[in-house]
Amino acid sequence: MPIPPTHEADDTKGQVTSGASVLAAGSKPLQSFKPLSNICESFCGLHLYPNDNKRQIISYHYCSVLDEDRRQCLVYDSNSQNAKLIAVEYIISQKLFETLDDNEKKYWHSHKYECESGLLVQTSKALVPEMVAKNAEIPSLQTLVNTYGKTTQLWPVDDNGCCSSQIPAGPPQILVAFTADGQVNQEMLRRRDEAMKISTVEKRKEREGRVQGNRVVEGADQWITRGKAWQVYDHGDRGIVEARQ
Repeated sequence: MPIPPTHEADDTKGQVTSGASVLAAGSKPLQSFKPLSNICESFCGLHLYPNDNKRQIISYHYCSVLDEDRRQCLVYDSNSQNAKLIAVEYIISQKLFETLDDNEKKYWHSHKYECESGLLVQTSKALVPEMVAKNAEIPSLQTLVNTYGKTTQLWPVDDNGCCSSQIPAGPPQILVAFTADGQVNQEMLRRRDEAMKISTVEKRKEREGRVQGNRVVEGADQWITRGKAWQVYDHGDRGIVEARQ
């Protein structure tokens, strides 16, 4: 499907007027941000488009726990202060996923491979000792390894793996997770590891026998298991937006 233009307008890129900055700073102490205060987990992973697996992106997830069966995550293109909110991911337990009908399951992906392989990593503050961070990561990932995610991309990804357009153009898109070796763009993975000062290879070794998931439930990852790359398509002047293979 056509990819919308991804140029950034240089005249306003990254600019915030002094008036807007002062207004934001003055308003913050007066307002409530309760839903955001519930965010308690942060992870960095990679997503791809099921209908075009060459389009991949590094994604930073900030998640809150609704209950034992449900999480919800705000997904950004970086961990910087001016990062773009590019997607939303809902995460559910295996128990809840098994209750979905087959038509709904087609939108969901498993987390087994990315948790076991080292692709999904927990982020931590710079001053947290490495050993403390490692010990905290294992139980978090063991909790996630048997979960399922539904990710809606709001900001289009260009061919370079970036959300470089000025606005989130086009319809929402379905994103999925990796399920096997050989799928991830190695250059993108190298950039992610370099930015986080980690090694995915070492992460995988650390998790052997410690992070281990159940067999993926039938109906998840249909883009690869059944060759059904479901996506949202916009037919433009026909006035139709639909999800189809």
